[in-house]
Amino acid sequence: EEGVATLEESKYRDHLESMTKLLGRFISLKEANVRYLGLDAMTKLARIEGMADKISNQMTTILFSLRKDLDASIRKRALDLLFVICNKENSRKITQELLSFLKVADYKIREELVLKIAILAERFASDLRWYLDVVLKLITLAGDYVTADIWYRAIQIVINNENLQKYAAYTMFKALGDRSIHENGVKVGSYIIGEFSDLISDKASGNKLLQTLHMHFETATNRTKALVLSSYIKLANSFPDLIPKVKGIMERYTVHADE
Repeated sequence: EEGVATLEESKYRDHLESMTKLLGRFISLKEANVRYLGLDAMTKLARIEGMADKISNQMTTILFSLRKDLDASIRKRALDLLFVICNKENSRKITQELLSFLKVADYKIREELVLKIAILAERFASDLRWYLDVVLKLITLAGDYVTADIWYRAIQIVINNENLQKYAAYTMFKALGDRSIHENGVKVGSYIIGEFSDLISDKASGNKLLQTLHMHFETATNRTKALVLSSYIKLANSFPDLIPKVKGIMERYTVHADE
């Protein structure tokens, strides 16, 4: 009986593999409905144990559907399929492809695309520095679509991983050197630099860190200004020579319209 069951399972797997190859042809056909149904069926098939790897062999065609198909619903289906078949082996390739697509993606799909990239980067991060770089890239490419859940999660991961803190502080210091950085980048950067500025004192003086943060202050929203002001206080604790400057800034903003 066990032998029969094994044989039946083998036949079942063979059928699934044949189906995968057939569906791979479907998603290359001219008819939009057939391409959509093919991607939809592949997504369902990919959830069966062991099938995601087989479907990954169709990666080139799936990526073509994501990048080039004129039908938005087909691009959405291709995105869903890539999300399902992503694993440790192909995660960097898929994440990089999705980041490239983000540069030109339709605005209707951007929020979901950003969320999926952030989830995959965290789920398959063998190196948390790579994860942080991906989140920073998301903020750079599509900052308006990076929700608080995403950027605050990045901060949590830095706080909880001591070996990431110095890299994070220096990376955000460099990122804040760009005046055009998105406000979500200012939020992440001000928090991380406020917490871990002492770790990069060999690379940047307290005065330089304060200047870099302060050049974003005037254009920030009130909520972000509050985060930045909090970072100034933390900087003054790490670099006592900044106390007079920080005191002056704080006195200037003691009476604030949003208080």
